[in-house]
Amino acid sequence: MNAETRPIHLAPFGITVAMSIKLKPTIAVPGGDRASFVNRLQHVVAQWPSADRLAKATGVSPSAFRKWLKGEAEPSRDRLVALAGAAGVTVSWLAQGEGPEPSLVALTARGHDTSHLVTSDGPPFLVLPKIAVSAAAGAGRQSAASETNFIGFRHDWLKTSFGLEPQDILLETVVGDSMEPHIHNGDILLVNATDQTFRNFGIYVITVRDERLVKRVQRKFDGSLILISDNGRYQPENIAHDLAGEVNVVGRVIWRGGAI
Repeated sequence: MNAETRPIHLAPFGITVAMSIKLKPTIAVPGGDRASFVNRLQHVVAQWPSADRLAKATGVSPSAFRKWLKGEAEPSRDRLVALAGAAGVTVSWLAQGEGPEPSLVALTARGHDTSHLVTSDGPPFLVLPKIAVSAAAGAGRQSAASETNFIGFRHDWLKTSFGLEPQDILLETVVGDSMEPHIHNGDILLVNATDQTFRNFGIYVITVRDERLVKRVQRKFDGSLILISDNGRYQPENIAHDLAGEVNVVGRVIWRGGAI
């Protein structure tokens, strides 16, 4: 599996972007040989004052961290990103041993630097994949990508801005122009996966007969639905009451981000 880290050039509205990881989505993280991962982790820990210090910097409990060191468990994707960031190494090297081995001098300096320690009970970032199948907005084609990019959002920003827990949020990529001028082709959307009833008039990601769409949705008193595009070139689509059951709600859009 090929993996690399690179900066994300998107940081609007209070978002702190962690990194983008290029991974084949079918491979587990960290994947590969667990014993080799443990050896690399022990190599990093040896340069720190203690394993507990690195656990705190990562945002995990010492007991959970010790399970990683013993090979009894593996970090989840977001924990792996937090661990690599705390240790000052690349995710690709830590997870798969790819790339040059980190300098012992750099590792030791990182281990004795306290400025990056995490004081919360968990990692500060929610790492979300840019889903391979995008939500179509008009004249666009949903496509499956051969790689998956990941974007990190701060937990505290998500909680403060939307009052949602990380597990309740999905990320979608827009294809098409039917929601312009408010949502553009290539934009990313944060979706509240708990809002699936159309109780509020708003923009939703929906699936209709295996097609994934992003539309404004209005529910009428008779149970029928109106799918509305912001772009005036697209006419509203009326879904009769007896067909409304074929419209499945992924969630309501709560934020968009994209190029200016």
